[in-house]
Amino acid sequence: MNKYRSFQQVWQAIEKGQSFFVAGHLNPDGDSLGCTLAVCSLLERLGKQAYAYASPAIGKDLFFLPGLPAIHVNELPPKPQFDTAILLECSDRQRGGDLECVLKNAKTLINIDHHLVSDAYGDVNHIDSTASSTAEIIFQLFEASEDGLLPTPDEATCLYTGLVTDTGRFLHTNTTAEALRVASALVALGADVNKINQVIYFTKSYTELKLLGRALEKMNLLFQNKYSQIILSQDDFEIFNAVPSQTQGIVSQPTMIPGVEVSALLKQEPDKVSVNLRSRNHIDVSAIAQRFGGGGHARAAGFKVSGQSVEKVAQDLAKVVQEFLTNAH
Repeated sequence: MNKYRSFQQVWQAIEKGQSFFVAGHLNPDGDSLGCTLAVCSLLERLGKQAYAYASPAIGKDLFFLPGLPAIHVNELPPKPQFDTAILLECSDRQRGGDLECVLKNAKTLINIDHHLVSDAYGDVNHIDSTASSTAEIIFQLFEASEDGLLPTPDEATCLYTGLVTDTGRFLHTNTTAEALRVASALVALGADVNKINQVIYFTKSYTELKLLGRALEKMNLLFQNKYSQIILSQDDFEIFNAVPSQTQGIVSQPTMIPGVEVSALLKQEPDKVSVNLRSRNHIDVSAIAQRFGGGGHARAAGFKVSGQSVEKVAQDLAKVVQEFLTNAH
């Protein structure tokens, strides 16, 4: 991919457009939501109309992000007429949810993503799997502007949030020299690093901590202690009056155990089983997730299954993980 030419095409589409619909993926994380807010803020600074959208809900840990009141949560306009739509961190056209009423009416669809497996479904595509995050790409987009645009402090805060969450506080293997360069630049531009760290990494509710304790009690190690599996049932959530979204960070805990290569957290929800995967060194968990219709990154991925019990999903997943562990050596 010619990055310079690709960024030029994105900027040309932005310059031509006047009304924009901007969205990230379902259940937006720090990268998806941070980029949505930063891009909408940029568009408004350029004199454009921007409609920011997120679905189906936003985690409380991201309520601090500047510009959040502008987000339309699960609320599409009754007559969507945007000349340009921008999907951020959506590896396929459906990743943002049921948006066809918007996308089919847009003259131009811009797709910006960093997933390893990603469809080029846009009229304009910038897909860079070497980037640590979509936030890294958006910062590079700023740099590629002819006018030398730079993020405002609020935009820098949104982008730094995306960068720090997708790199796991710069602990994951996607922490490249470029990721650190971008992080440094965002801090220099006014990103509120202290607030981001305090809210995202040093604030947990009583319920979340109790749920963490429950999950660790239920952790099982399989396949010569190389695979950690945690199953949280609906009863587990009901005991603490908790919801599945309050499990953030739990799946990464077992990877601290020496020898554990893959960690899985399976959550039984009323209508589906949600699975989060993490790996430590050698296993590409996005390839595991793809076996079940999901995806993600080499070290962090996930999938959802409907119509099956959590026990059945756990059994099927264990077989696939064992296959990958066997083939890794």
